[in-house]
Amino acid sequence: MRINRSQLDRLRDRARQDVEAGLEHGGVEGCTFAIGHRGEVLWEEGFGAARADTPILLLSITKTVVEAALWALFGKGLSPETPVVEIIPEFMGGTQPGITIAMIETHLGGFAWHRMDHAEMVDRASRLAAFSGWRLDRAPGFYEYNPVNGGWVLAEIIERVSGEDYRVFLRTRVLEPLGLAGVGGVSLGEPVSEQERVLLHRNYMSGYTPDPALRMPMAHGLDTRAGLALGMPGAGGVGTAAGVARLYQAYLHNPSGLWDAGILADARDRVRVEAPDAAGRPMRRSLSFVHAGNANARYGERTFFGPNVSDRAFGHQGQGGQIAWADPATGLSFAYLTNTVVFPPGGCFHPRARTLSALAANILA
Repeated sequence: MRINRSQLDRLRDRARQDVEAGLEHGGVEGCTFAIGHRGEVLWEEGFGAARADTPILLLSITKTVVEAALWALFGKGLSPETPVVEIIPEFMGGTQPGITIAMIETHLGGFAWHRMDHAEMVDRASRLAAFSGWRLDRAPGFYEYNPVNGGWVLAEIIERVSGEDYRVFLRTRVLEPLGLAGVGGVSLGEPVSEQERVLLHRNYMSGYTPDPALRMPMAHGLDTRAGLALGMPGAGGVGTAAGVARLYQAYLHNPSGLWDAGILADARDRVRVEAPDAAGRPMRRSLSFVHAGNANARYGERTFFGPNVSDRAFGHQGQGGQIAWADPATGLSFAYLTNTVVFPPGGCFHPRARTLSALAANILA
């Protein structure tokens, strides 16, 4: 198969459009996209302040990167059904023995909005103290997206089971074997010196203001190199669009049997959540990914995937219109990254993800 050049031009024009619109009109400072197929990158390109190889903060796409480290631990005395307190006795002061690792991964844990200050996240003892003080916001089993704190629980599980820093384990067990380690591929918590290449994020969620002095800072220092070096497991990954597209090719093809095939299939393909979120939007999730689902029956997922992928497509969105997905039906993977977060009507996930994905899904001639 080859690229449909006409469709590629339409995709490039759409990506360029948001740069040319200007920040004062809800556009972006820089963006990149990449398309993967059969384990390779077919096309990568950058626009505005970004080149094709410019690293950018991955935001919530990070969750699907950290998941790949957990897969390497499942089946070795750990499973998605393991209660969290068996690994972290401090979790919620031991009051919730029924909350499993899978419930954290699928946002069913009932504690989505407990917050930690930056200083608490940096210091492990402070993180554990925060874990101990958490209590339920809702009954476990209700779907509510957990943007940040669930990732820290999963990171602690990785450390306790592997005996290694979660960032080191992810790098050595997953990213290095795939040839993707580092900010030029996919990374989590690289030192400040390695973050110099990163196009730092701009937060325009408070309005479409071109004046940098009026911008709100990103939460958790994610618009600083020091914040990126922390390696927040729920939203702090850094990489290139090509690196993400290649990682999703690995999720499709499992090169060199990096993960147990059954564990990968379960994490990727088995639907565990089909329920409305707090806003009433139907959600469809496997252990580690959002699923596209039926184009005519779903809203929550197709908002990000667009109408042209198959029902089996899996991936994740990120603020500002970021998107990463792979489609088993076509073998395509797609990643779009931008360093600019805007707040469009109806929510913080910009609809550009849907438009770009719709074009990318038809890229093969």
